[in-house]
Amino acid sequence: MHKRILYILLFVFALFGAQCQDMHFSQFYASPLYLNPAFTGANVCSRLSIAYRNQWPGISTAYSSCLASFDHSFSNNNVGVGIQFASDVAGTGGLKTTMVNPLFSYEAALSRKYSLRFGVQPGITMKSINMNNLTFGDQLARGGNVSTVEVPVQSRTFLDFGAGALFYGKGFWLGTSFYHLNRPDESLFWYSNARLPIRCSVHGGYRYDFNKGEKNDDGRKLFTAAFNYRRQAKFDQLDLGFYFTRNIFNLGFWYRGIPLLKSYKPGYPNNDAVCIIIGLETDRVNIGYSYDITVSGLAAISRGAHEITLSYQMCKLKPKKKKARLVNCPKF
Repeated sequence: MHKRILYILLFVFALFGAQCQDMHFSQFYASPLYLNPAFTGANVCSRLSIAYRNQWPGISTAYSSCLASFDHSFSNNNVGVGIQFASDVAGTGGLKTTMVNPLFSYEAALSRKYSLRFGVQPGITMKSINMNNLTFGDQLARGGNVSTVEVPVQSRTFLDFGAGALFYGKGFWLGTSFYHLNRPDESLFWYSNARLPIRCSVHGGYRYDFNKGEKNDDGRKLFTAAFNYRRQAKFDQLDLGFYFTRNIFNLGFWYRGIPLLKSYKPGYPNNDAVCIIIGLETDRVNIGYSYDITVSGLAAISRGAHEITLSYQMCKLKPKKKKARLVNCPKF
């Protein structure tokens, strides 16, 4: 009985008083349009990307996130267009978030070495929850095994806007993005207000080519270091890590958290997970798998997180006559 009441209180707090954070991916560069709309059309030809994340499988009805996107470059006009679909399901009530986001970008060449891209994302988000999967106070008062008086299904649809910028040159990139710029109200009930806090991200990296200047290349050897800092309301987090590429094989290691510089409150350090990533990268196909090893207080029960990504380039990545540069960031 006490556990049921605790779960109810936690759910009500999350539904009415919380400012929920967005879904996230360990392989964030495998879903570049979700990271920053300025990446739209950055690969010259058409690109299809898919990602699936199963977070904390050791906890019943935890988080399951799916993401699919398509983008294309009109390089003669320095314009990129795309579309993104996302779905996230969490909790006993099956709190579901569905997003449909058109994306647009424009690139300006600053010099022969550097370029600047801008992107916008006018999107639509739908949230819903099935009340029949939950237990409320009125049910407990009447014996527990009775129907609730709440409306069985609650849902809400709202507009959601984002924007971003990306500065890059040969071998490096630095970007920033902002989401929920219009602070949409995501509350499922007319008598409450729950405006989404703006989510911001700063991300970048550098890729070093060990084969640079070699005439007889016996296989690619690349080292890529990257970071992604994001903040939303009181939540902030830093992903910091690297990839090593040998021929078509990739191995990556990441750390997530800010353990030395910030704690949420005394006794609760900002210390989340380490992530191991393996993958294959060819001219057209990129496949990645990652496993998050939880290092926070949830380590004993969460069982980490699994993530699978797939992207397909619909042409070989060769700049066209205008010699357009590619954003030389990792694909996962």
